[in-house]
Amino acid sequence: MSKKIAQTLLVGVLVLSLAACGKGSTTANVPSPVQTPAVVNTPEAGDLVISDTSAFVDKFGSYRVVGMLVNNTNNILTGIKMTLEILDSSGSSLLKQNGNPVPGVIFHPMLNTLAPGEGSPFEYSYDTANGVPASYKVNISAFQSGDTRRANLTAENVQMVDNGSGWYYLTGDLVNKGTQWVRINNLAGAVLDASNKVLSADQTVTYTSELAPVGDPSGGDRTPFEINFPNPGGGSAPNWNLYWDTDIIDNASHYPVTTNITNGYLDQYGAEHIVGWVTNHSNQPLSSLVVAGLYDQAGTGLDASYSNVAIPLKGGGAVPFSVSTFGNVDNNPTQAVRVRTFTVQVDPGKTIPPSYEFVELASSGETVQKDGATWTVNGSITNTSNQKLSSATVVVAVMDAQNNLVAMESAAIFPSGDGIAAGETDSYSVSIYLDPSVDAGGYTTASTVIGEISK
Repeated sequence: MSKKIAQTLLVGVLVLSLAACGKGSTTANVPSPVQTPAVVNTPEAGDLVISDTSAFVDKFGSYRVVGMLVNNTNNILTGIKMTLEILDSSGSSLLKQNGNPVPGVIFHPMLNTLAPGEGSPFEYSYDTANGVPASYKVNISAFQSGDTRRANLTAENVQMVDNGSGWYYLTGDLVNKGTQWVRINNLAGAVLDASNKVLSADQTVTYTSELAPVGDPSGGDRTPFEINFPNPGGGSAPNWNLYWDTDIIDNASHYPVTTNITNGYLDQYGAEHIVGWVTNHSNQPLSSLVVAGLYDQAGTGLDASYSNVAIPLKGGGAVPFSVSTFGNVDNNPTQAVRVRTFTVQVDPGKTIPPSYEFVELASSGETVQKDGATWTVNGSITNTSNQKLSSATVVVAVMDAQNNLVAMESAAIFPSGDGIAAGETDSYSVSIYLDPSVDAGGYTTASTVIGEISK
């Protein structure tokens, strides 16, 4: 069966009312990043090398060893393993496994595959409650040849923000400039000093994993992203860089799924919510994931987040979604007040047939407890199927007086034993945080329950 993706990136305007506390300052942007920064004191060509390392204790007491790995060979490398030793002042190892001291640990760089000339940051975090390190040693312990067909990606609308609480947030868009579909395998970011030495770094899964060719009319050729990492201190505003591991996808085929944004708001706790519908235009059930981006008036990417669609999409059906937990904007009025537009897109790489069979159930005895802008929906479900269920999921949609979706949340029901038996009744409770600036007097709720059939 031929499958083609149909993605919709809808933009809405937010009017924000802010009462939460917080602060943040934007660093000066540097030019669009390249795949690998210039490396100081690069060893001779032909080696996979650790070009720099450093260590710092973050605001939360973790000792972090960071650095850059660069492929100076003429080969594509993958399966890279690195070994780290963390030592006390006497030269003894502070590392433990199952409570027993070990000489070192094996870890991996943030990108799985490195083409010739590419680099990847690495990072390892150690809890100083187990002892304060005096030194560390990092070595390359293994790698093997690999294969890749790199895509033509670029970063746009990027900013890096110090949120004032010990974290940097690096946000923006990745855009496919090529004429074929692209898979993003890994995405990482780092802050660098003036000599391009890595000061702090981390990787993220907050992005759309597969991008359409350049110029896609629905906007599927780009994705918002968000990476956060600890502030290494030092006081100066550092540079930033991005690193990605990508592959061109041949003969790409995807399911036709679209999104429709219906609301965006800040709740009473300063958390952002983007709400809408995901519609499955195919004739078979699908599981899916949506990615949301927040932007200022100039189009700068302020934040991104994602959410798994709570229940499977039936063929031809629609399911409500809500994307929340935005790390940079939530509870940060300096950033939240800048939000003017937002997008939501389906991740075609994560839109697949569900790995389990499911059955629709009915809710009963449902009540709604209203405490200002916080609503708690309580009820029960009965397994009216003739099969044992491994779990059930309740989705509660909140509709306004014109029957428009304004909010939604979900909750999982897990059995106390090895399953929810046929005929068994279980209770649920779903908390929903509404927009406190809107009169919710005409709002109603509608619940959908899906049970996962035990294998």
